[in-house]
Amino acid sequence: GKLAVANGIMGLYPTRGKITIDGRALRLNSPRDSIAAKLAFVSEDRRKQGFLPALSIEMNMVIPAMMNRDQYFHKLGPFRQVHKRQVETVARGYIEEFQIRCTGPKQTVGRRSGGNQQKVGIAKALLLEPDVLLVSEPTRGIDIGAKSLVLETITRINEELGMTVIFTSSELAELRQICDRIAIVSDGRLVDILLPQAGDEVFGLAMSGKKVES
Repeated sequence: GKLAVANGIMGLYPTRGKITIDGRALRLNSPRDSIAAKLAFVSEDRRKQGFLPALSIEMNMVIPAMMNRDQYFHKLGPFRQVHKRQVETVARGYIEEFQIRCTGPKQTVGRRSGGNQQKVGIAKALLLEPDVLLVSEPTRGIDIGAKSLVLETITRINEELGMTVIFTSSELAELRQICDRIAIVSDGRLVDILLPQAGDEVFGLAMSGKKVES
């Protein structure tokens, strides 16, 4: 499927092939190696792969950075303790920047809407400080207003941080709205790479597995 590469990169499912980043081969099926190579992944499956719903918004944001970057701790000799002030400060910053509707960073993430959960997921990925952000179906199952905010957030990340965003979606209109190039995959094969302003008939042929010959 279309997520095989992304999930393989992050170690969620086995995958085959070769991926290079800045000329260096990436070891597949290894989340640790992918994070070390400065990749982060926002999953479409928020409940199974995205969140710990009983924990707070702030802890859902910072746990990956705590586990993989050893951040947000007080270090007291051989002991470590969560740096509560740092955690709250960074969470409040993303709540304000992404317009996450909540009573505060200590509210449980499971009580938030799908759109607000997705924005928490994006913040969580950004706290890993990636160079490449993989985002899968970020607007699936959320209302129209939330969709616009999520797409605006992703566009701003790309423009303001200079971060490469690889965005997979079954919604062609979304892709045409925010992408510089659109790769069409059909039956596990890359059919074509198109500009968003390409005609509907060109996209239709590509999605049926046919490339327009120039």
